[in-house]
Amino acid sequence: MSENVERAEAAAVVCNRDIPVLQDVLPVMQLVNRTEELRGWQRGRAEKITANLTGMPRGGDALGLDGVVAALDELDRKQAGECREYACRLRAAQRILNGIESLTMRAFVMMKYVMGLRDGEIRQQLNMTRRGFERARQSVEDAPDMASVKWRERYIVSEDT
Repeated sequence: MSENVERAEAAAVVCNRDIPVLQDVLPVMQLVNRTEELRGWQRGRAEKITANLTGMPRGGDALGLDGVVAALDELDRKQAGECREYACRLRAAQRILNGIESLTMRAFVMMKYVMGLRDGEIRQQLNMTRRGFERARQSVEDAPDMASVKWRERYIVSEDT
């Protein structure tokens, strides 16, 4: 079986339209980081080339420097676009997260759908049982959006007091 078919089978079908928005934040951030790493590599290359320039005609070094400068310019433009996209997606995710009133649900959603932590790690950090975790996950994934989620808090204040 091909890798793409396996991924398609592993994909979870959810009703909540906010989940894909939240899940896009981390990959876009990784793209920005990768471009930043490439820029650092190109800068190091430029520094090495300029350290070897002596003013004596040797050929090759100036062309190498021109190529590095062009590559840096291209990477700068690429990173600027990626940063704009990341900021846009981050703002959308923050609007969704800030709309969640329950701090427990906000932490759950952040850990599960933004950070992509393993289920066991989330249960441990939020002190949830397996059943409580599955109930919470199901509530989030079956709702049309995060604002519609019916979240069960562990403790509520009695109205009799």
